[in-house]
Amino acid sequence: MDFTIHDVFDWIKNEATGQFHLRGVLDGRIDEQYLPKLREYMRRAVQQGIAARVDGRDGYFRPIDKTLEEIVWDDDGDIRAAPIKLPLGMHEYCYIFEPALILVAGLWNQGKTAFQINVVNLNIEEYANNIFFFVSEAAELLKMRFGNLAVPVPRPKPFKIFRRNHNFADVIEPDGFNVIDYLRTDMEKPSVVANEISAIYNKLKSGIAVVAMQKPQGRGIAYGGDPTAWEPMLYISIDKGFAKFEKIKVPKIIEGVDPYRIKFQFKIRKGVNFTDIVRVEE
Repeated sequence: MDFTIHDVFDWIKNEATGQFHLRGVLDGRIDEQYLPKLREYMRRAVQQGIAARVDGRDGYFRPIDKTLEEIVWDDDGDIRAAPIKLPLGMHEYCYIFEPALILVAGLWNQGKTAFQINVVNLNIEEYANNIFFFVSEAAELLKMRFGNLAVPVPRPKPFKIFRRNHNFADVIEPDGFNVIDYLRTDMEKPSVVANEISAIYNKLKSGIAVVAMQKPQGRGIAYGGDPTAWEPMLYISIDKGFAKFEKIKVPKIIEGVDPYRIKFQFKIRKGVNFTDIVRVEE
């Protein structure tokens, strides 16, 4: 298939989404003999600000996106935080402003799923029919978990559950309340984790995403390290028997209380119910 420079530029502007490889241009219909010409056209596309090279990935490009969202902060409207509720009463110590990414990093089998299920259940009244729960588990296991909740879920349930374990930015609702259990981590490529988190955050418009991740023993943040903390407005870690704050972008001012010194101790009953909750300030 032969092509013109205008064909390439038009494809980049109107059809390319996210990162793409040289061989994917024009949907991969370019014959091998025309690759040198395509490379030259891509070089011109970069020069003219139509595409940009992806650092560290030879032959990869992305479309230039010049769209801007103007932020109007100097109007007469009130400042309104999102009415989100969190397990263990953790929302009492922070403000959450939309769009918001909340990251929950936990040890294996120590309460991440319980936390996420309770996030869904606690916010049903405020976000009814706008909650989207992404899980890796099958229907029967979820049925058992929700059936074990001390506070039953209304019927019919006012939220949707989808089975998903990758590329969450492609499917989350930009204006919805998204709960993800959980974002898997490639131990060999921590930078990829940060990119996935950023992609989720960048997809949000007025929505919220509460994302669970695994973390290693003895560390507060998830696999992927410090870059996982760049985007979240709130970062929570869960260890065996307690949770605590790792990052609060907008803490509530409570006289004599430092939220970073509080441990929310708990026990878990039936796999999903937080009981015997004690807030200890260290």
